[in-house]
Amino acid sequence: MLTFDVEDFINPGAILALRRILKLLRTYDFRAIFFVTGNMAEKLHLFPEILALLEVHEIGYHSSSHSVAPRICEYTDVENYEEARLVALERETSHINPLTGEKEGKGGIVFLRELLPSKGIVAFRAPGFCWSPPHLEAVRELGIRFDFSAKIAARPVDCKGITFYPFPVTVDGVALYRGFLSSVSRNEATVLVSHPNSFVNSTYWGCVYWNGNPRRLSEVPQRSWKEIESRFLGFELFLKWLKLLQQAGMIEVAPHLARSGTHLTITKADIIGIHERSMKWARHFYNYEPKHQLTHFFSFFDVD
Repeated sequence: MLTFDVEDFINPGAILALRRILKLLRTYDFRAIFFVTGNMAEKLHLFPEILALLEVHEIGYHSSSHSVAPRICEYTDVENYEEARLVALERETSHINPLTGEKEGKGGIVFLRELLPSKGIVAFRAPGFCWSPPHLEAVRELGIRFDFSAKIAARPVDCKGITFYPFPVTVDGVALYRGFLSSVSRNEATVLVSHPNSFVNSTYWGCVYWNGNPRRLSEVPQRSWKEIESRFLGFELFLKWLKLLQQAGMIEVAPHLARSGTHLTITKADIIGIHERSMKWARHFYNYEPKHQLTHFFSFFDVD
């Protein structure tokens, strides 16, 4: 499964990269899942060509605001599980001011569905794979049925009305495309994730949020023209390779979203590991140490 996180609403090169990726997928007749944030959806409404290209693909949700504070792991990190769920419901249906983090009217998944009304939008990926159980229950209430955030199992598994897909292999860079081979050889489903902005930005677009919400939105340095072209060439060669493997009957490249017949069985040690992986992004980039999230994970998975 080819998946792309569409999240950089600041740098203009990210839009150009997204359009180029969509055209390459059309050339090689591949369908993918594009996980789009609420802030990015608000920007994409200005680009009808991109919206038309997205129509043939599955559209997933990537949260209302990605890196804007407070982030999912922060605003759901309260002792009361139900309170955390209700806060998540509010924020995921609201426009989030990218400078203040405040809710300002309708936005989030509501805006994304209005932008692409033909799409059901039933898949979700948390920014940085940093997911929170009360938040996931909130987006399930909003129609999400498939999660691409959690490192739970090597095959799709069902739990509480959500099908968890395998943790993705990141392929942001030519050398990394080889990384999915071992997964394909071992597993029935392999998810690849790439970020259009990584083709053009020389550093992470969200670094402007590492020290809190900025006073203004600042663009990051762009890669050289030569490096950008090299990355797109590598991506196109990768697509050609996937097409050959598919034509040989060795793999199928398709964004199939289907409920799994396998129900999750889990131990206390598993839950601790899942929690640690999910909080890695918050700890590494934002120096945030969760207080109540582990308790929320035990509550979600019904393990004392």
